[in-house]
Amino acid sequence: MAIALVTAAVFPKTPPGAKVFRSTAARFFGWAWMVFAAINLVDILWRGRDAASLVAAMVMLLGCGVAYVGALRPRIVADEEGVRLHNLLRDVEVPWRGVERVEGGDAVYVHGGGRRFRAFVLQISPRNRARFEAKARRQERKLPDHVADYVQGRTQTDFAVEQLRELAGERSRRGEDGGTEPTVTWAWPAVLAVAVPAVAFLVALVIALL
Repeated sequence: MAIALVTAAVFPKTPPGAKVFRSTAARFFGWAWMVFAAINLVDILWRGRDAASLVAAMVMLLGCGVAYVGALRPRIVADEEGVRLHNLLRDVEVPWRGVERVEGGDAVYVHGGGRRFRAFVLQISPRNRARFEAKARRQERKLPDHVADYVQGRTQTDFAVEQLRELAGERSRRGEDGGTEPTVTWAWPAVLAVAVPAVAFLVALVIALL
């Protein structure tokens, strides 16, 4: 059941023409865990016959849920209607007419309805930003001047913020009708992807200890 929930939620329907911002590194590690867990689950199903094997299987499933929620699910989607922040367990949707501003820094922030919403994806710590900028300065001399000026010190977060600002500006100039209030909703597939294997793990652990 947990595997089905995870599999169904990993491939969300994205509107045609939408821009999607993800973390390539996070997705790599997320899928790496999925493959690792699948191999171990097959081995457990093939050879495991005791309570310890049941606990190990539940740990693998719980890890899949965490990998999906923390690595595969987080993304920013910008389409014709607005910008959506798909975070760990909740989704934030801000219509373009309601976007007050988009900020960067250590993460992507979207302001709307007098509130500030932070995207979980594309976060960067001050230490990593400093390391990135130092590396960019070392590589600057290898690039043409016009390219170096454009990419110097810019992270994935900075590029995402720049594109979102451009999209927000284009949509606001169109003067399209629509709502302005942001909405925050629970992502129940993500909640269940973690909750179901977590409960199953606790049940298996109790069985193993009895």
